[in-house]
Amino acid sequence: MLKHPKYGRGAGFNPCVDCRAMMFDAAKKHMEEIGAEFIISGEVLGQRPMSQHGPALRTIEKESGLKGKIVRPLSAALLPKTDPEKNGLIQRKDLGMIKGRSRKPQLQMAKEFGIQDPPNAGGGCLLTDKAFGKRAFDLFDHTETPTFNDIDLLKVGRHFRLDEHTKLVVGRGKEENANISLLALPDDIKLEAKDVMGPTSLLRGKTADQHKELAASITLRYSDAPKDSTHTVLVMKDTYKEEVEANHAQEESYLKFRI
Repeated sequence: MLKHPKYGRGAGFNPCVDCRAMMFDAAKKHMEEIGAEFIISGEVLGQRPMSQHGPALRTIEKESGLKGKIVRPLSAALLPKTDPEKNGLIQRKDLGMIKGRSRKPQLQMAKEFGIQDPPNAGGGCLLTDKAFGKRAFDLFDHTETPTFNDIDLLKVGRHFRLDEHTKLVVGRGKEENANISLLALPDDIKLEAKDVMGPTSLLRGKTADQHKELAASITLRYSDAPKDSTHTVLVMKDTYKEEVEANHAQEESYLKFRI
């Protein structure tokens, strides 16, 4: 679904229509397991530009095999009748007519029902983030079957595509450095500037050994090591450790690799 979405993507790597159809397909299986007759969704007509306009809602119902069985109470009075309406289980007079991007009607309803601190709708799916989307495109272009570990690594650090097989990830703070260390696999190469504050970097790919010197210099570039002299970088792979001398990378030597 992520590699070849039938209904395309949004501005990032987000295949919203295909994703929603997949989610409703899973909900359909649960519905059948428990003997339910329909599914209730909190979607609002027109609130999300890719997956909540009328044609997209119909496509999602068709693809998930749930035509007439998804009730969207907040907007249902603006949508075609569902099976529960036709069967008299739900009355149209009880259904909402909310549409559009504004959340004011929902927030007003929350207030009326005594719901305090309703969750913020912002944040959303990481795949809609353009920077994350670029990393995701790069990963799926260069990896036949990405793992959960590969996906988690996309969430941290600065990413550099060094060749068709290998990339470098450079941490941007204490928390990211710790996460990169946790995500390191036995075949990955980890780099850190010796005795100074700086990033934890990770080389991943079958040609990683060919890029140790460049990775060391990029690691120094983002560290507190003096810029006008060589410095020692620790290079670690599983139980193996070595020290290499490197200089700060110059921007023209590495920015072209930045994802």
